[in-house]
Amino acid sequence: QPMFEADWQRRAFGLAVALSEFDHYSWDDFQGELIRAIDTWEKKQGGTTSTWEYYDHWVAALERVVEDHGLLADDYVGPRERDHELEHEHAHH
Repeated sequence: QPMFEADWQRRAFGLAVALSEFDHYSWDDFQGELIRAIDTWEKKQGGTTSTWEYYDHWVAALERVVEDHGLLADDYVGPRERDHELEHEHAHH
């Protein structure tokens, strides 16, 4: 079970999982972004020591995958809305 030091970490975790479970993006997409976020951070450190904050990287990955999938775009249509539109179209044919 994940361990959280603050409520925002729990919320970020839950949001990332929920968005994936509702098919807004694949979990593999999120994991790839998380790996990239951590890799970018490690390269910036250049051998210096810094506090490791896993959920900072988690949030960076979440922001990127949300942006990449257009989840905050004005014209975004989620999977539930797409399914509803398809059902509506089939009902009128």
